[in-house]
Amino acid sequence: MATLPARLKEGPPPITVVVGQEQLLRREAIAMLLDSLPGGTPDPDSILRYQGTRSATDEQIRQIFDELRTPSLFGGGPVVIVQDAQNWFKSDPDSWVQFFSSAPTGSLLILTADALDGRSKVAKAIGKFGLTISADRPFHRPPPWQPDANPWDHELNSWVIHRFHTHSLKVTAPVAQLLIDRIGPQMDQLANAIEKISTICDSRQIDQIDQSIIVENSAAGGDGTAFELVDSWFEQDRARSLRVLSDIVERGALDEKNQRVRDPQRLLLQFLALSLKRARELRSVHRIVAEGGGEQQILEQAGIARPFLPRIRKQYRTCDLPRTLRIIETLIEMDWQLKSGAGALPVELMERAVVSV
Repeated sequence: MATLPARLKEGPPPITVVVGQEQLLRREAIAMLLDSLPGGTPDPDSILRYQGTRSATDEQIRQIFDELRTPSLFGGGPVVIVQDAQNWFKSDPDSWVQFFSSAPTGSLLILTADALDGRSKVAKAIGKFGLTISADRPFHRPPPWQPDANPWDHELNSWVIHRFHTHSLKVTAPVAQLLIDRIGPQMDQLANAIEKISTICDSRQIDQIDQSIIVENSAAGGDGTAFELVDSWFEQDRARSLRVLSDIVERGALDEKNQRVRDPQRLLLQFLALSLKRARELRSVHRIVAEGGGEQQILEQAGIARPFLPRIRKQYRTCDLPRTLRIIETLIEMDWQLKSGAGALPVELMERAVVSV
């Protein structure tokens, strides 16, 4: 997406696939492709749109190819957009490959897909005859192999800075991170907030974004997660643990589908599962090191992926074997109290854990 405007200066190729699940990037990629046509964005009525989702019939695929080979009645080349085409590629892939190799000049076929297997015939044909655009959401946290990185050292922060720059506004990485912290990583919501802030700054003749503008013009939604809570707990950063826990309780936490979870019991269950997995990994690491093993044995025996080794190495130093075993005992006790209904409430159980162990 970042290099797409330069790529489209001479117009779009006949075949383009937008791959990724971030809907904002999908929409903006399609808009740029349409705008790059010689006559500009076509009239909406002249664009043929299909929804892929399920497997296509041979007739549906032939209809798309016929449409693209037929001159448009509205002037300009025919334009067809197929959303969620990943399953359609599995229907007669040879016909897709054949069409890609002979797509008529002046036509435009835009396909979106959640994912695309680069080893498939279709993907290889697209790479040879068309253009692939990535529309995956950027990472909104530093990578796990950089456990000591600044909170803003990630791709989404760079995207926010770039987005402000397109509105002729300057912003530092820490201030851009404040916006992400308050709203969360959803790109459409971030884009709306940046649009709103840019309008306000324009009316006030401001070109530098500071913290006060962010706080004044963004609702606090937060992006606290159980992952961050677990990391801070195992790293014995009590102040950070309590801050993240407070944020989760007040605003909810994003789950793996980026849905905000506010139910305390669900939050506790997620915390228990992640913490127990981490504690068992560290217990294995302590055993392997005690037996004289090294990095290779840790990778093979503890089931830890290589990118996560720096973070595990850091938590190995802050969580010796006795503390690791106490954490496991604490988690088992918390699970019993949750299931039996005895003892403290879910939030209190998490508070006691991060403070006492």
